[in-house]
Amino acid sequence: MTVLILTTEEDVTADMVVVHLNAAGVPVVRLDPADLTGSVALSGEYVHGVFRGHLSSAGRLVGIDSLRSVWVRRPGTAAARAPEPSAWLTEEASQALYGMLRGGAARWMNHPDASRRARHKPWQLRLAQRSGLPVPATLITTFPQAARDFAERYPDLVVKPVSGAHPQDPPGRCPPPGSRPAPTSPPSPTARHCCNGGSPSGPTSG
Repeated sequence: MTVLILTTEEDVTADMVVVHLNAAGVPVVRLDPADLTGSVALSGEYVHGVFRGHLSSAGRLVGIDSLRSVWVRRPGTAAARAPEPSAWLTEEASQALYGMLRGGAARWMNHPDASRRARHKPWQLRLAQRSGLPVPATLITTFPQAARDFAERYPDLVVKPVSGAHPQDPPGRCPPPGSRPAPTSPPSPTARHCCNGGSPSGPTSG
């Protein structure tokens, strides 16, 4: 049974894992979804209720049903290095790859659904609190005055984006300034400012 590692080419941690697996005699295939339609290829068919799928990378062919585990380490955006990349091609390649892998019986490390869910900062904080972990006083808001008041109460604080994205690289679908009026109601779940401060055992507010 084969271990599949989905990650970029420049990943020293994955390099060390591959060396260890090879030394242990465990078959391993490493590929980057960004190379789909190029050096990485896939094929799958459903015939008479039976699914057969295969992946090819660096001249190696592996069947989906022969995978024992899938490690989603640091995969690139599907088909990002295709000769003619596009949002449509990325969506198609991603649906095909991860859809086929979901159809197998392999165990996942960092399942895509779990990873996507874990990116929601408010959900992380609530889950950590319910699990008994110390959670610092936290504010997520779109109201500037609320942020100022929080900073006065907790001057030793950390300010960071909820999404984890750098402020100089905002989401592509953000509306242009002035396209909608300022909020007059409580913050929505898409709040943009996240501040952490105070004692690690302090409350969470949003």
